[in-house]
Amino acid sequence: MDHPWAFAHLGLGGEAALAVYVIALVMAGVSDFRTLRIPNWLTGALALAFPIAALVSGQPVDWLSHVGAGAAVFAVAAVLFALRLMGGGDVKLLAATALWVGLGQLLPFLVLVALVGGVFALVCVMLRHPFVQTAILATLRRLPVFAHKNLPIPYGIPIAVAGVLMAPMLPIFS
Repeated sequence: MDHPWAFAHLGLGGEAALAVYVIALVMAGVSDFRTLRIPNWLTGALALAFPIAALVSGQPVDWLSHVGAGAAVFAVAAVLFALRLMGGGDVKLLAATALWVGLGQLLPFLVLVALVGGVFALVCVMLRHPFVQTAILATLRRLPVFAHKNLPIPYGIPIAVAGVLMAPMLPIFS
């Protein structure tokens, strides 16, 4: 049995598609970590790269499944944005990643986002405790942006982590 992270079967086109997917998610997570913002060009590039990646991967693609997943996630997340429960960059990143995931893997992806996000939110809450902040300041001399009490939790980080962890299960990489 092959290791789940073994991608040798992909070929050059599939490996390039995987690299684009992972690099875009890592860049989004790092950007959200550093600035609490995910650039529009990055989420747009991730979404626009999917059709090209799907074509060069050499795998059969159920286009309606992927477009449906992206559209459904965008619609629901847009409502959450309107209710001020989610940031705009997070909405776009979640929808662009759902486009890559497709309907078949959407539920596991969203559950993974929720699990990683829950753990991350607990870490953020702990980092906002005065004693923890004193220890961080004594060691690092500055706090991470999301450790400040009045700032939102950068949910792009859990979305990016879950997206990278889902890579072996994505239809175009399996």
